Amino acid sequence: MVTTVSAMSQISAKKRLFAETYRRRPWTGAPRPRLLGGQALALAQRLSRQRTRPVVFGVSQFLLDLLVLGGAGQVTFALVHDTGLNPMQRTGVVWLGALMVALAVRLLGGYGFRRMRNLAHSIAISIIALVLGLGALRSLLILAGHPENQVDPWVVLWAMLASGVVIATRVGIRLRMGHMMRTGKLEHRIVLVGGGETLAPMIKEIDRDRGRGRRMCGFFDERMDPRSPAVVGGYHKMGDVDDLVEFARLARIDTVIVAIPDASQERIRELLARLFVLPVDNWVLDGAEVPEFSRKKRSRIGPFRLIEIYKRPLDGRKAFEKRIFDIVFASLALVLFMPLMLVIAALIKLDSPGPVLFKQRRHGFNNKPIAVLKFRSMYTDQCDPTAVKQVRRGDARVTRIGRFIRRASIDELPQFVNVLRGELSLVGPRPHAMSARTGDIIYDQVTEAYSARHKVKPGVTGWAQINGLRGEMNTPEKIKARVEHDLYYIENWSIWLDFKIMLLTPWSLVATKNAY
Repeated sequence: MVTTVSAMSQISAKKRLFAETYRRRPWTGAPRPRLLGGQALALAQRLSRQRTRPVVFGVSQFLLDLLVLGGAGQVTFALVHDTGLNPMQRTGVVWLGALMVALAVRLLGGYGFRRMRNLAHSIAISIIALVLGLGALRSLLILAGHPENQVDPWVVLWAMLASGVVIATRVGIRLRMGHMMRTGKLEHRIVLVGGGETLAPMIKEIDRDRGRGRRMCGFFDERMDPRSPAVVGGYHKMGDVDDLVEFARLARIDTVIVAIPDASQERIRELLARLFVLPVDNWVLDGAEVPEFSRKKRSRIGPFRLIEIYKRPLDGRKAFEKRIFDIVFASLALVLFMPLMLVIAALIKLDSPGPVLFKQRRHGFNNKPIAVLKFRSMYTDQCDPTAVKQVRRGDARVTRIGRFIRRASIDELPQFVNVLRGELSLVGPRPHAMSARTGDIIYDQVTEAYSARHKVKPGVTGWAQINGLRGEMNTPEKIKARVEHDLYYIENWSIWLDFKIMLLTPWSLVATKNAY
């Protein structure tokens, strides 16, 4: 199914303006290699270690609530015998009540990181949710015909038992959060764009919030004059905006704040276009000329007011939902396709000597290299793990069985293992090889917006693929079209879009004849 309308026309005004900014910047050759300075590189390497994401605590608290509420309910029924319910009904009521309380906490925002970080708020929400959830359960039981004098005693006892354990779990999780924030295992990393002594008060405010999980990681400025000293607020200037892009990828930065007082809209646009390739939140200091496509969401760091320009496409709850989606359906797919994969493995062995699987280094999330698994479709001595030379129609390097599995995209079935390992997603921009090129031009030299497709995990299938953009990308126009489709997917992601792409993928494999 080949779309007749460019996906760029479907991208929001924000993305279109960023893409147009890229086009206005003339290409002058291969990008100069970026080498961070010793101090910046050392810090980035220290920060590159894996962190615990805040959403983990929300999910953990939700599961703990279900467990302790269910346990308290079972204890209640063991203590109160005259309930008018049989054992099966009791079990159903216990878990229904636990779920109703947990959903009440969710609706009240009690599993959000900021609420959990404030212990008083977290406890207050849990008590309110207990009253609402168990009160609703009591009303349902009375409406179902159970007398109040049987329902009220055990509902009250359940609420009393549950309140103690629910509060205890929140105290425990808050202590754990505090320890991880102090040790840097749970922190929100911030870098600033701008220079001069006007940055010092903001740096001081961010440092003051270190115990609450915020961390100042440095500032970057392109000015090389007395207006931008080398040290501000105890932090050394770490480079220009291009250095920031490299640093943010290595150091797993969460937020970039453009802190240039009274900056012009043209200057803000130019900076944001260069930062667009990063999977980070972009904020601008209030007072600057904010582009009309800003999200208008406000925040504060001490007395400094900020305006949100762009939010990372997948983070927190959305990232968790997508990961669960990937694990469930990749596991099902491996079970479903295992007989076919065993047959293909046997045919590859019979067709030519060598291993069944082939690894190729490709761009992963945030430009991180990953090793993607495929069924070997070439003769062993002619495999190309760097993909410097694309496979073309009638390529003599491809084996007989290789032609068939490539045409049907069966060679990519082992990538479900990459999904379970967290390197790929089921749906996302397809991962390109590190040295993929059209003619003598590497893909990322065709459009500077190319790297923006790495703001999410690459996928086994994607929006571009179901719209006919599969196989060889042998012209700059095809590469640009694929990037435009990938940006549309990133901007418009939802679980339902992933479902749609998965359902349409088999048809696209039949209808599209680009793979060789």
